[in-house]
Amino acid sequence: MKRLLSSLSYQSLRDGALYRLTGIFIVAMAVFGIVIGIASDETPCAGRLIADAPSVLWLFQYMIIAIIVGTLSAGDFKDKDLYYEIMSGHSRVDIFLSRAIPSTVLSALLAAFLSAVPVISNCIVFGWGDVIEVKGAVIRIALCFFPFLRLASFYTLTAFLSKNRMVVTALGYMAMICCIFLQNVITGSQSTFLLSSFNLQKLMDYGTWSIYNLDPAGGIVMYTAYDSSISKSMAAGTIMISVLVSAVYLLAGYGFFCKNDLD
Repeated sequence: MKRLLSSLSYQSLRDGALYRLTGIFIVAMAVFGIVIGIASDETPCAGRLIADAPSVLWLFQYMIIAIIVGTLSAGDFKDKDLYYEIMSGHSRVDIFLSRAIPSTVLSALLAAFLSAVPVISNCIVFGWGDVIEVKGAVIRIALCFFPFLRLASFYTLTAFLSKNRMVVTALGYMAMICCIFLQNVITGSQSTFLLSSFNLQKLMDYGTWSIYNLDPAGGIVMYTAYDSSISKSMAAGTIMISVLVSAVYLLAGYGFFCKNDLD
């Protein structure tokens, strides 16, 4: 499997498209974080970005995960590279793992990193502020890796079912658009962690309470406080369910790949 991984890495390096696309996404997310701060009605800071626009930290990653998984997992079906690898004596489990593991893990890691990019750029320009504690925010963003891993595993299953990277990319675009239109449903949902979109929203949903005060000049003034701590049950549920569902998706994808004739 090491030779297959080396071949896949070399092919990706020669192509260069994924690296250029990754750079574009990083720059776009960084600029987006700064623009949101500039457009804020209140004093801009990274903590306020997280509190007021949590979907910015996870919504657009649906596309980049789909593109990476589609390219690495389904890109070789069209030119019959998988067929030649089998004819060369490589086992199907090695061929599957050499594509499924790098595509799911790397895309999930990149997605989690992209979640932090707008926060970092906003913090560099405007500072962190005192809206949300740093530790809680860092833990929540880091935990986003696991729902992203689950999403990437589902895209991997789709890649081996469709054998077409454009289908996976289209699915990622449709999922992102659906999440945009269903923001109110997702935000108000009290469902389980089974869907990555609900899980991501739960991780980015900070508990709030309001404090009212009387100001001689401004009258009644409302102050909003945020709770950035995360419960052990939410952290454990995110990790365990994501790993379990990811394993189910990958096993299903491998099962289909073993029965497929690659025509």
